[in-house]
Amino acid sequence: MVRRRFFDFHQRYLARYTQRLPLGLRGQLAGHLFRRTRHPDFGFTHARSLCASGRSDIAAKLYGNGQAVTDPLFSTQLESEGHVSGPSQGVFFAQISFLGLRIGGQISGLGSAPVQLQIDLDDTVLRIETLSVRNGTASFRMILSREVLEAFPTSGLLRARLIDGTDGSILATPEGGIGWRTTMPHGQGTIDKVISERGSLDKKGRFRLNSVELDARQTAYLDLYSELKDVYAREFNRPLLILYGTLLGQLRSGDFIPGDDDFDVGYPSSEITPEAVRGEAISQMSRLAELGYVIVLNEFGRPFRIRARDGAAWVHLDNRPVFAPQQGEVWLHKHAALALDLSLFSEPEAAEMRGMDVLRPHQPERFLEAYYGANWRVPDPSYSNTGRSLPENARKALHQICLSDAQQRDLAQRYPGQIVPVRYSPLYPLADYAARIGF
Repeated sequence: MVRRRFFDFHQRYLARYTQRLPLGLRGQLAGHLFRRTRHPDFGFTHARSLCASGRSDIAAKLYGNGQAVTDPLFSTQLESEGHVSGPSQGVFFAQISFLGLRIGGQISGLGSAPVQLQIDLDDTVLRIETLSVRNGTASFRMILSREVLEAFPTSGLLRARLIDGTDGSILATPEGGIGWRTTMPHGQGTIDKVISERGSLDKKGRFRLNSVELDARQTAYLDLYSELKDVYAREFNRPLLILYGTLLGQLRSGDFIPGDDDFDVGYPSSEITPEAVRGEAISQMSRLAELGYVIVLNEFGRPFRIRARDGAAWVHLDNRPVFAPQQGEVWLHKHAALALDLSLFSEPEAAEMRGMDVLRPHQPERFLEAYYGANWRVPDPSYSNTGRSLPENARKALHQICLSDAQQRDLAQRYPGQIVPVRYSPLYPLADYAARIGF
């Protein structure tokens, strides 16, 4: 939790100042922060600095597993452009990162109703997102993927604005600019064509798959789920349930939400403390690795993503424990502390998805309403949960489920290539990282 808070604090308050430092000094600072946090953005900045200063051999040793470090994003630039005339309702941040272009912001002075945010690149609308408002403020964050940046023009103006029925309200950069001038020497200039063919970017900042690609991915997810559902029953005496957006689509239509390209599952835990839940997850991960599955832990060590045996990085399920620290309340990742009973998950009901047997929480409408709100039945392609908040005790407990550095390293050593902590995977070569982790 400290690492995540520090990174968020750095991105929000310090990054605009550290970006003004000379490249060498900025790189040294990033290298120190990477050693402390293992966050790939800091490693990216350090590697970029080393390569720019002719020390590619050191970059290869630290970040490339001994291999040469090259990255098209090393040549990109961001600069605040222009000046917003009059006051702005919010601020718009942007930074080149290892995974792509990290953007975010905060808007204040709002009422209580949700607001819509639009992200533009020149005349192309990249995404429209609905933001929930709490105490008069709303926030957003996303990462425009490497694939999307490759389609950028070599030079473009990236802007964020609120949609208010007229021209909207421009969110200013921290320097007061109207947006960010992006320079992408490797950009192909095809962004408007791809957006017109595939639609706006998804909530993860990626291009939407076409119908053929999407169908193949969703079929692979369902096949893996069907396989792992039986593994969970046999090996752990636990049901493996569909959750979140996967459950939402199944309940609405017996299929995926249109355009949905991930698969959310979870299992009920009989443990009640974060430490015990984490121990149970470690036991499950170990057994799954022994059975040949690949387990990936994100940069915070959160349990856990399951990949198909010998499958591509994208053939995976996002799995999470569901536990009840007290009667009448369940906690689970994706920032959820819900007033529900664990029996809804430990005593699930059978359903079908594309004609395939699945398990879902008992009375699934109660879970969906508790998480998404009373309007969960109404499709909202622009929905995002980035502004969701949690009680402090729940947030701490969900972080305590995450594995420590020592636990991650131990599992990676015991199951090499089968349990893969993102924190300890070399960032380069990029193709190797994509194969191990995915982007």
